[in-house]
Amino acid sequence: MEDFGKKMEQIVPIQTPLTNNFAWINSHGGRRCEIFEKQWLNCASKLGLHKAEKECKLELVDLKECERMDIAYKRYMRMQEERQKKGLPYQDPPPYDTLAYQKFKTVVF
Repeated sequence: MEDFGKKMEQIVPIQTPLTNNFAWINSHGGRRCEIFEKQWLNCASKLGLHKAEKECKLELVDLKECERMDIAYKRYMRMQEERQKKGLPYQDPPPYDTLAYQKFKTVVF
């Protein structure tokens, strides 16, 4: 979490027209973690960086989980262990042309 805090120190948690114009340079804008980053920035901009470490901890944890996907990976591995214990076969994937591309574009497998 220390390296994550150092990365967050690079982001100025003050929202002005100037910072809004250049916020896209080092952000998750347009990616899957955009919502979590925006929640953290809104909280941190009201409190300041040092106070935000304590007060905005939930938003920071959500952002960190979105970036690293630790919990999702552990859940996936647990599901694979259960599948192996039960001896369930894997299903064949559907033909490629049956999937709607836009529907599955942001899904991480």
